[in-house]
Amino acid sequence: MGYLYREIVEYKQKRFAKFILGIITFLCVLNFAVVLTDLKKYLNNFHYALYLIVLLLIVLQFKIWKKCNRRYRYQIIDDELIIERFDGNRRKVELSIDIKSIMKVEKVIDKICDDIEYKEYCISTKKHNLYRVIYKLDNKVYSFCFEPSTNFINKINNIMKKKPLAS
Repeated sequence: MGYLYREIVEYKQKRFAKFILGIITFLCVLNFAVVLTDLKKYLNNFHYALYLIVLLLIVLQFKIWKKCNRRYRYQIIDDELIIERFDGNRRKVELSIDIKSIMKVEKVIDKICDDIEYKEYCISTKKHNLYRVIYKLDNKVYSFCFEPSTNFINKINNIMKKKPLAS
């Protein structure tokens, strides 16, 4: 019988982000309304600067929207660690490794400054609960950073203690 544990990590300040999205949308609509109502006067003044501001607001709005819709699911199924990314309704398996191949699980305190190739599977920018997993695959060492709960890390450590490390 296999072992099953899963948790989902998503952006926590969705309400604030949706408020900011509303403000940005309102400012963009207001700007276009001003352009349409007073086109001659608008073309003579600072229209290029306002176009740039609107463009930056739209890019910012897209980034916030994308971040709000992304979430990760971390799972342990039959001694295999699986990380899936959800972008809205689309699901993609980002990583699937055997827990026997994990060499070390460590909490990230400072910036990572070694030569091991790594990826990040996390959402928050504060990174209070960021962990790094170093694993061996096809005689190469890789790592990834993610932000699971301490309960999830304890499950991984318990499975690692039961299984011998891969050589």
